[in-house]
Amino acid sequence: MYADFLPIAFLLTVFFCYVLIKLDKRAAKLGDINLRDSPQTLHTKSVSRFGGVAILGSLTCTALVAGYNFSNSEFFQVGVMSLPAFLAGFIDDLKIQIKPYFRMFLILPVPIIFFYYFDLKVSNLDIGFLDNFLGIEVFALLFLCFAVVGMINAFNLIDGINGLLVAYLLSIILSLVIVEFAVGPVFEISDEFRIYTNIFLGTLLGFMCLNFPSGKIFMGDAGAYFLGALTCFGLIYAHLANINSSPWAVMCLLAYPFTDLCFSVFRKKVILNLNAMEPDAEHLHHVIFKRMKKIKFKKERARHFFTVCFIVAFNLPYLCLTLYFLNSTNALITIFSVYIISYLLIYFAFSPRFLLVNEK
Repeated sequence: MYADFLPIAFLLTVFFCYVLIKLDKRAAKLGDINLRDSPQTLHTKSVSRFGGVAILGSLTCTALVAGYNFSNSEFFQVGVMSLPAFLAGFIDDLKIQIKPYFRMFLILPVPIIFFYYFDLKVSNLDIGFLDNFLGIEVFALLFLCFAVVGMINAFNLIDGINGLLVAYLLSIILSLVIVEFAVGPVFEISDEFRIYTNIFLGTLLGFMCLNFPSGKIFMGDAGAYFLGALTCFGLIYAHLANINSSPWAVMCLLAYPFTDLCFSVFRKKVILNLNAMEPDAEHLHHVIFKRMKKIKFKKERARHFFTVCFIVAFNLPYLCLTLYFLNSTNALITIFSVYIISYLLIYFAFSPRFLLVNEK
């Protein structure tokens, strides 16, 4: 029953993406070329950045077909309440320049709504004295705002290679399937949650078909922000619904975007003495992409393909271990620590010192 609406979500996403691709081609012929002058830009042709519109449309339409709406579904409400994040990214997708700090301000209502409307409160991190602070409402709210806004931005940062963000989300779902196949159900969650997860899966697969590795359509900031908001809510919700699970499970499942964001800030602010908010092309996926070119992968599609495959292969064992040790804080802290060390080792193995600054 859970997968009943997956094919509908898949087909709707493909349809919406196809329409947006055609519209972009027509706009390009009229002179409106969707090509950004940015260090993160890896393509040379006009490509629609409105994949997030297709994802939002597919999720909404499939949920309505499944009989869910704002009045009878908490998760439908989550999608509606996450629209500020979508709109903050959509402004940029429309080529309207806004300051990074102002964009973060636009996203801020999302965690506040999560906190008060859905009672999504993290009051325990299994870190002694910090848990005492989280018992105070204002500190719990500040922590959720900091974590959700930061993670939404982290999702946008890893969306720099065709298919990477979606592949990462699919890896989380795949790891859940693998662990549940091996040891049985991991999370005790409602039927509605599982139905929405499968709708989500169908949407991601539909988008992946046209985004990876060919890059016929991009997620855009709107899509990355929106998926970041939904994923943060879903993982925290699943943790709170399973009282025996460790809060570190959420941290470990989000270790890749978290580490990428923190290391990016540290590298730019401390190592290079640059503005931490300025975009660059020196994230892990970028340095792997560049290294693929140096080892004879001349075609861009091949470099996108193998970069994503490499990062998925790197992340998947950690995701599976996280779900296997879901209830053990000590094991999860160890997994999280080893992941960060592994990330840094891989980064510096692929990125010699001269790659710490943007290549001319």
